[in-house]
Amino acid sequence: MQRLGRGVVAMAAVGLVATVVSAIGAPVHAADNGLIGKWQIVDAVPGPWVAAKARGNLTEQARRLVETEVTFQAGAVLSKSQGLSCKRARYQTGTYPTDALFRGSLPDGSQDRIARELGLGGVDVPSVDVDCAGGHFTYHFRDRNTALFALDDVIYTLKRR
Repeated sequence: MQRLGRGVVAMAAVGLVATVVSAIGAPVHAADNGLIGKWQIVDAVPGPWVAAKARGNLTEQARRLVETEVTFQAGAVLSKSQGLSCKRARYQTGTYPTDALFRGSLPDGSQDRIARELGLGGVDVPSVDVDCAGGHFTYHFRDRNTALFALDDVIYTLKRR
């Protein structure tokens, strides 16, 4: 067995740490995040955490954003809806378990079932976090061309255009 010097071991440790950090969701180049391009909001439903009596009014408000286009670019999110626009956007990819989807808002004990109903099956759901000066959004991918996000107690569905 060959003995390695401390310098070689230290360099190997640095490489291992860099690999682990990149695997657990370090910031990525915008082109690598899966969101870059034009999308359109195609559906809006109250989150399952919303009380039944508040759903009707919430649904009417949410429909105003249906058909809104959202364009994700390196460093920015563009939309006619100011609440969705963002300058200096920073993207981070990762995965979320079902109990952490929509910032952990899915009702306890029902997360797996609701995630499946929303088309977000699997143990870990591929997602992209977008940090902006005005807030933080997380987009959960149903598939390569469909993403869901929550805003003001509504789950919106985006389709790639």
